This record gives sequence, C-alpha cells and structure tokens, in this order.
Amino acid sequence: MRTYERNGIHVDQCTECRGVFLDRGELEHLITAEAQWSAQQSQPPAPTSTPQQSYPQGGYGSQYPQGSYGKPSKKRRGFLEELFD
Repeated sequence: MRTYERNGIHVDQCTECRGVFLDRGELEHLITAEAQWSAQQSQPPAPTSTPQQSYPQGGYGSQYPQGSYGKPSKKRRGFLEELFD
C-alpha cells in the first residue's frame, strides 16, 4: 500500500492492483473540493472584443469553415481527473 497526498487529500493506493482507497472523511473533502472547482470553472469568461478583419469576405474557400483542421479541442479537466494523474 502506498500513501500520498494530493491537493490536501490523503490517498492510499494498492501497489498491486492500483486500487484507490480513501480514509474516513476524505470522500467528503473530495466532494467539497470538486464542487468548489466546478463553481470557479462555470463562471462566464470576460467579454473580449474581436479584431476587425482587413480582408474581403468571400472568395476561394469561403464555403468551408475556418478552424483547426482535424485537431481535437482540449477538454478542461475536472478536479477529480487532476487528482489521480
């Protein structure tokens, strides 16, 4: 059994099966921390002004959407996902 602390939460992990065990009260602390993290992330971002485009609209390729060709967007990771990295 290996014990470590991450983000103020004590976690016990089995070295053979890699199972995770929490001490008494750690689950409540974990749920509270996740709720606080989610509340911070759900606040709307500050409005930003978009720069005016100096090139004319239309023309070659205008029927295709602009963006990153095939690059997946990076998903925000939750507090729980960061805890077990």
